[in-house]
Amino acid sequence: MTHRVRGAFGRLAAAAFATVLASALFAGSLAAQGSTGKIEGTVTDQAGVPIANAQVFIVGTSYGALTSDKGYYFINNVPAGEITLRAQFIGYAPTEKTGVRVLAGQ
Repeated sequence: MTHRVRGAFGRLAAAAFATVLASALFAGSLAAQGSTGKIEGTVTDQAGVPIANAQVFIVGTSYGALTSDKGYYFINNVPAGEITLRAQFIGYAPTEKTGVRVLAGQ
């Protein structure tokens, strides 16, 4: 093989490898989207007043968020299935909600 043919073959092989790698990464991200969901809500006190900066997390995991000044929170990429949510803030008793169902893609 001449130098020119080897160079062209190398570029073609590199392009093919890059295409396969990109396809695999894209397919992996689509698969991950299909098995996770999102949790969102609002944390309020007994009078219905939003609680800012409350901690909301999924028990037994590292997934969590802080509420906004309006008590709103969201947690992305939560594995699908049933979970237990816990909200806590200084001065209030922690509250848990069990049996929260997370649907994939929602």
